[in-house]
Amino acid sequence: MKTTEVYQQITEKIIANLETAGSWQKMWAMPSCVSLKGHVYSGINRLILSADRFTTPVYGTFDQIRSNGGHVRKGEKATLVLFWKRLVKTNEETKEEMVRFVLRHYYVFNVEQADFDDKGNELIGKLSASITTPNDVYGVPSADSIIECWSDKPQIVFSHKDDRAYYAPMLDMVSVPDKQYFKNAESFYCTLFHELVHSTGHRSRLNRFETDAAPFGSVPYSKEELVAELGASYLCAVCNINNDIVNSAAYIAGWSRKLRDNPGWIVTAASKAEQASDYILTGIDINAVA
Repeated sequence: MKTTEVYQQITEKIIANLETAGSWQKMWAMPSCVSLKGHVYSGINRLILSADRFTTPVYGTFDQIRSNGGHVRKGEKATLVLFWKRLVKTNEETKEEMVRFVLRHYYVFNVEQADFDDKGNELIGKLSASITTPNDVYGVPSADSIIECWSDKPQIVFSHKDDRAYYAPMLDMVSVPDKQYFKNAESFYCTLFHELVHSTGHRSRLNRFETDAAPFGSVPYSKEELVAELGASYLCAVCNINNDIVNSAAYIAGWSRKLRDNPGWIVTAASKAEQASDYILTGIDINAVA
């Protein structure tokens, strides 16, 4: 079957699911960070700590590290984390309790900034394993071949920290969570292909972007998201990857609403997605990799 016929079939399937599409589901889950006391960081602290360069998701204060058989190496810098302290004050006249919360902070070090004895290392291993449950996600040779054979592809970074998948045009770089954080191989390659399709819009390739930095939720941004998701679906089909059409339809429907449900743009986006997919597949024998 010709690639154009594959593209057409996928587009028709997605369009058929647009009206009944539910909510889009993120297909990966990055681990949280945990303290040496077993406290799982959440909210703003998770964002703060996820920006660190470390891969071990375990942190502790200076005293916590010392009490668990470790010592912080000289010159290491701590990271500030926040918490709300609950204060209760009794009104002397009414005897009513008044509760207020005061923002406080303290400093923590990642365990990679310290040296531990065997007991401390054992605790770190248990804490890390308790919140990181990597999946055994297999590779798909056809998809790997396409990525490997693409001669002018952007830099690809597989992250153990960042809870995002994105393409950075200024750096010409794609970043996606490592394969182990995805539910399955299909989810991983669909996400990676989505970002790689974005990268075809770079001025050195198809020069598709209407603006260098379209604001999130704007019409140009929304249009590009449609192109990327359609293109990812096409590439998955070419590789014989069983992509979740329902989830893709839900994703596209969300951006389609941003464009006031303009059905005409789906057709235009499909054309641009086809160009992007063909660009990535240039010089590749589809029959050899499928």
